[in-house]
Amino acid sequence: DIFIPRKASILEKARLQPYGCIGGGLFTSMRHAQVEEDSIPFDDDMNDTGNRAFLSGLKWEVGASSECGIRNSNEDSYVVINNLDEMISSQGLTSFAEQDVGQTKQQGLFAIFDGHVGNQAARFSAEKFPEMLMEEQSALASRDSAILSSIEDRTLEVLSNAFDRLDREFCSLCTRDGREWDSGSTALAALVVDDVVTLANLGDCRGVVCRVVSSGIAETADSEWQELDPEDDEDMLWDRANGAFSSGERLYWREVTETHSPLLPEEEERINAANGWIMKETEIPTGQIHRMDFFDEDVVDIVKRCFADRIGQHRSDPARSIQIARTCGDLAVSRAIGDRDFKAAYNLPTQTVIEQRKEIAMTWDGPSVFIYPEGHSGRFKGDLVSSVPDVKFFKIGQEGVVDEFLIMACDGLWDVMDADDAVRIAKNLLFDKKLSAKDGAERLAELATHLGSSDNITVILIRFYWEEIDKK
Repeated sequence: DIFIPRKASILEKARLQPYGCIGGGLFTSMRHAQVEEDSIPFDDDMNDTGNRAFLSGLKWEVGASSECGIRNSNEDSYVVINNLDEMISSQGLTSFAEQDVGQTKQQGLFAIFDGHVGNQAARFSAEKFPEMLMEEQSALASRDSAILSSIEDRTLEVLSNAFDRLDREFCSLCTRDGREWDSGSTALAALVVDDVVTLANLGDCRGVVCRVVSSGIAETADSEWQELDPEDDEDMLWDRANGAFSSGERLYWREVTETHSPLLPEEEERINAANGWIMKETEIPTGQIHRMDFFDEDVVDIVKRCFADRIGQHRSDPARSIQIARTCGDLAVSRAIGDRDFKAAYNLPTQTVIEQRKEIAMTWDGPSVFIYPEGHSGRFKGDLVSSVPDVKFFKIGQEGVVDEFLIMACDGLWDVMDADDAVRIAKNLLFDKKLSAKDGAERLAELATHLGSSDNITVILIRFYWEEIDKK
């Protein structure tokens, strides 16, 4: 039920085997499906529009893959836990299911940790984050009533508290017993509780959700949702039974997370308020084209598409111009686990004791390793790099949704692949070729390498589906 690859984030060029599993099935809901006219007699399970209602369990198929790429070592780690309730109970703790007397039926946890300046932060996070999340859930369950808070309220609290603890404990560990660790890690965690997915994000990992929906579903009118190839697929609509497009349905996607770059106005404002600075530079990734594998047909298709459509900039375009912003001229993200040199609590006098930290608003002397701008005081106020995640929610199995999947990946994928290309590839693998989520995750990671990624690449692909429960 829990998988943390033990060979992940080791200091050598390791080849990791992809991982796959199936979970869920305990949360049930009445689903509706269109039946062919005269295919079955009308009965109590059918409404007057010809839709048949049936009880189904929500399940998920997970695939995960981590590639070292051209780097000398893999500094990424990931976690897959299919049955979080079972793990919580095995530790003698209290889960949401026990708290609300069975109203909550199932939980899963999936997370990616993308390390930098060493593997320590990502490795520590993969091993300790599930434990902290379970303890925070048990603490909340022991004092909270399910009647008083929604699933979203509870998952927001436990994820926020778990990330806060994770950062405090890792930063404290970095200098304990003679250690001098400077590493950090971005993070993306998905906590699935019944039909609610909560995504907590720190840094530049991204999550993209894709849905095959009935035409006219209200939610897809939201500007955040984009239709995949509406012109190309004008006559290609989805047939669930055959796993291909037929009639009446469309495929939509949207990015659920936001990248925490110093370029974002709110991040830049926070860094400047802490007396930090942002160094900006522009580069053209000419080395990417030399690493591209043009014997890969998907690489050719993606590159053709990016050159055919000159509206906007494409990540697979090796001639594009990239603006890079660095916090205090060093770190290319503005939120992360670790990176203690950028945080107030770990640069205070040694006699200062911090019991709990949300946002430390005290002044502190910056480290000597920073290259300070001329005239800078060398002092900061508050954290330069935040450990507070952005938290987003979405529900699985909304009315009119036929199939859906979630792509979670570190920047090693997104540096060279646009979200719509990742969705297009995943859709083709899962639905057209009917491959497993494990094969899909492995192929996405491989394709990022073939597109010239210069980073480690970790992908988790989750396909959500409903399985009819037999009537007894």
